[in-house]
Amino acid sequence: MATKPTSSSKTVKLATIAPDPVITPLAGTTASKAGGATSAVIVPKAEMIKKPEFIDRAVDRTDVKKRDAKPAIEAALAVLSEALIKGEELNLPPLGKLRIVKTKDVGDGAKVLTLKLRTMKDGAGLGASPSDNDDDD
Repeated sequence: MATKPTSSSKTVKLATIAPDPVITPLAGTTASKAGGATSAVIVPKAEMIKKPEFIDRAVDRTDVKKRDAKPAIEAALAVLSEALIKGEELNLPPLGKLRIVKTKDVGDGAKVLTLKLRTMKDGAGLGASPSDNDDDD
């Protein structure tokens, strides 16, 4: 049976991909420079990515097997959900800052959360500085 070469480090290297956003201006509006604000834009509806596809894409970026990555990804999604339900603001580079703007209880314990995501500047959060590495295990 062939063995996989082992590394002394448990750090996983991720490939970073920064897609170009597709932005379509609203009809009849122009960007306003007053106060540095810009007009709202409509982003065309894209395909929905469900959890299995999300996990597959994450696994494709690493050298980790799916059976090892899936529990960690599901745990991260659960922590994300719990933090948002508690009303905590999240700062998750390279995704950006995420916070709840409005909540609505729709009954039976379900809620609708309206979120605001402020994306990072180009290149921000893509590299880890030595102080970000707290994996001393």
